[in-house]
Amino acid sequence: MKKLPLFFGLMAFPVLLSAQNTVDFGMFTDAAQEYLGLYRGELPLHYGSKSPNDGSTFFAYSTDFENGDVLFRGKHYKGVTLNLNVHIDELYVRDPFQGIAILVNKNFVDSFSMGRRRFVHHKQEQGSMLANGYYEVLYEGRLKLFKKIRKNYFENTLDGQRLKKGFTLDESFYLWKDDRWVRVAAKKDLQKLYPDQKRNIDQIVKTGRLDFSKNNREHALTVIVTHFDAL
Repeated sequence: MKKLPLFFGLMAFPVLLSAQNTVDFGMFTDAAQEYLGLYRGELPLHYGSKSPNDGSTFFAYSTDFENGDVLFRGKHYKGVTLNLNVHIDELYVRDPFQGIAILVNKNFVDSFSMGRRRFVHHKQEQGSMLANGYYEVLYEGRLKLFKKIRKNYFENTLDGQRLKKGFTLDESFYLWKDDRWVRVAAKKDLQKLYPDQKRNIDQIVKTGRLDFSKNNREHALTVIVTHFDAL
């Protein structure tokens, strides 16, 4: 049986993608110097006919690559241009010499920043409810608040002819408290974790005009977690 590329096995559904090639680093070996380890990856597969046509993207926030840094094989690489594909949970870096997007070997990534946002590669611990993957760090102290971003592919037929293709956003939030991870999404989840602070939480929500709806959940959870970690 012909050995499939490692990246191919990450696709959970039948997306038809183009063939993958290993990046040729010979053209800029001397210039890259100490960054060669990070850029020694593979070209990401292209979505081809499955590319979105509804304006959505499989990247976490934008199709624009942002400046940041990566902790890779225990070494801190600064001034890297990168983006996160949250459909397949893979990190891309763009080499500064040819402008090529490169798939970073996930096994060796510990953390990275993307603009002002910071992410960690969580490696599943026994009994943990968090699966392996990249998580955005919203707050980190005695308490921790992580966000998992996922994009799910869809196809819908419009007018019986046109095919709408795109990605829907799914966000999950996890709180580290009392040596365990707990999924949180609403005020009631926090009140359950802090039963003696129900009125206090109500007051924080009222004073801050916090909203736990989909578009504002991140801010509301971060405000309350920050408050309780400071107590």
